[in-house]
Amino acid sequence: MWAALALGAAVAVGCGSVGGDAPRTATAEAFRSYEYVAIDGRRISSDANRGRVTVIVLIATFDLVSQVVVEELSQIFQRQRPPINAGAIVLEPPRNAPLVEAFARTLEVPFPVALADPPTLEARGPFGEAKVVPTTIVLSPDGVETWRREGSVSISDIERSTARARRGR
Repeated sequence: MWAALALGAAVAVGCGSVGGDAPRTATAEAFRSYEYVAIDGRRISSDANRGRVTVIVLIATFDLVSQVVVEELSQIFQRQRPPINAGAIVLEPPRNAPLVEAFARTLEVPFPVALADPPTLEARGPFGEAKVVPTTIVLSPDGVETWRREGSVSISDIERSTARARRGR
């Protein structure tokens, strides 16, 4: 309960703020296994995503900047070649499942959208703490985090970061 309140406070304070780039060093130690079941039954997992650059966004349905980032990522997901993987993890409690379903349906999100599990909500999940929603994370084809940005992110930011991850930087 306290974690949810803390997350809510962090979201309220930081929602939509522009964070700086946080490039990650690609080391084997940086790889983390993850698995979420999307609201439509698809999987967002390290196993399912291995072999392609993957963009994960940590979002909230009530946050307008999260909606914009999901729409931008949807455009990239549909047109980028070679293809990328993408997934959205919604940092809201399970009781919000109907809102998450409406969010994904209304925005016509082409990639999997899942509710966060309790460890993720408590900042103990595979992607660590998300102080701001949205948080955009890019993983290399071998699952190593190569880039992270909190808050607003542009299509060109995501495209540049996925190109770097594809090249192994």
